[in-house]
Amino acid sequence: MVLVEYSAGLPCSADQAWKVLRAFGGIADWHPAIVKSRLEDEAGGLRVGAIRRLALADGAVLRERLIEFDDGLRGLAYVFEESPLPVDGYRAQVRVDEVAGLVKQCVVRWSVRFEVREAGTEAEFEELVRRLIAEGHEGLQGVVRG
Repeated sequence: MVLVEYSAGLPCSADQAWKVLRAFGGIADWHPAIVKSRLEDEAGGLRVGAIRRLALADGAVLRERLIEFDDGLRGLAYVFEESPLPVDGYRAQVRVDEVAGLVKQCVVRWSVRFEVREAGTEAEFEELVRRLIAEGHEGLQGVVRG
């Protein structure tokens, strides 16, 4: 099992960051690796079980199912339904926390677990996922800064 954890601050309130992250189908608005995203059943709205479809620059498609959503804790979790990556059991969580005493500062915490299909590739895919999270965090930072 590979575990990737990533935490980094943002120059905004936790509520501002969560407003962006909670829009599960809108990840293409801030993640540079994703050129198009949408909820597959837009009429169903944001709910546990919702599936978002992501198109990558190279034409690959990912489908991710929302499995946890908590506005109060500002957190969500999702799993891969379909992915070009040779991994199984991919489960990602993201949570936004206030920084005590600072109104315009928060921390976004990412945690991803998965298993690789080919032995010996754990480090390669751990680095790939870490890089994708970091790139997404940079894109998120650009959005919250305006």
